Amino acid sequence: MSINFRLSSILVVLTLFGCTKTVPEAPFCRSTNNDEHTQSAAACIIKVQSKALLIKHRLSNRLDFPGGGKKDGESLVCAAHRETWEETGFNVEVGEKLAVTQNGLALFECTLNAGVEHLPDVFDAPPWAKLEVIELVQADPFLLTHIELRFPDDLIAFRDSFNKIKHRQSQQE
Repeated sequence: MSINFRLSSILVVLTLFGCTKTVPEAPFCRSTNNDEHTQSAAACIIKVQSKALLIKHRLSNRLDFPGGGKKDGESLVCAAHRETWEETGFNVEVGEKLAVTQNGLALFECTLNAGVEHLPDVFDAPPWAKLEVIELVQADPFLLTHIELRFPDDLIAFRDSFNKIKHRQSQQE
């Protein structure tokens, strides 16, 4: 598939949702993980080549994982999926639970096949996410410092999770 086609596809999706400030209903929660967990909040670690897709949080002006709390009756896996959709506009597939941060946030491996690797390292969040998200950022977890994260104590769990994804992907090749 050509780069121009992928970029055109991304632009079409962003244009379709660019006219609304309300959050469109999240796509069906695609998950390969059916385990229930005791945590009440979840986030996605989305590996894009050698970087991870993060959000820049509006209130703190710092980087964070796309994620948040679960709603009544919602599984933790589907909370990670929905929150990632609401904050990034990307329909991810939620996989294995990788870690739990010191604050109790469950980190899941999430995959995305939307050509994000062809976008700049910093790009706009969908219009409906602007209340909470300034922009989307592709960042190398090993070049970030703890003070760049919204929750500085998350850095070790973030790096460990990213390494688990890299290791799994290298075994599959």
